Amino acid sequence: MTGTSKRHQSAGFRSLAHTADVGFKLWGETVADIFIQGAQSLYSLMTDRRRLRARQVQEVAVEAPDQEALLVEWLNYLLYLYDTQGFLARQIEIEEISPTRLHARLQGDTFDPRRHEVKTGVKAATYHQLAIRPTPEGWEGHVIFDL
Repeated sequence: MTGTSKRHQSAGFRSLAHTADVGFKLWGETVADIFIQGAQSLYSLMTDRRRLRARQVQEVAVEAPDQEALLVEWLNYLLYLYDTQGFLARQIEIEEISPTRLHARLQGDTFDPRRHEVKTGVKAATYHQLAIRPTPEGWEGHVIFDL
């Protein structure tokens, strides 16, 4: 399945109660929306995304054995970009997605503590209660981040 998805009004995320870490329910019209909302939920933990600028471009390609593992690989790669380059995405465009492969174009900013709020440190996206599934309205997912 190949497709481009930008954030739709019917896409979003909300935090879920979890004893030790932070979980999110993700939803959208397409599978690509789940990956975009996963990234946005991750960034919402780390900083106020509204202060990020689209100054830099990053091309990201990740692979995994299945769709759920792909979501974890994607989110952990975004953490890697932050840990190694300070990069946080403002705009996310999924250019190609299949159950085992994703290619995205990110536009964002290098974290600057003078301009960006420091919120929560995130260690990793986890496999705990991980899910992606179709619904009558589109797609739904769950992801938990280790803090």
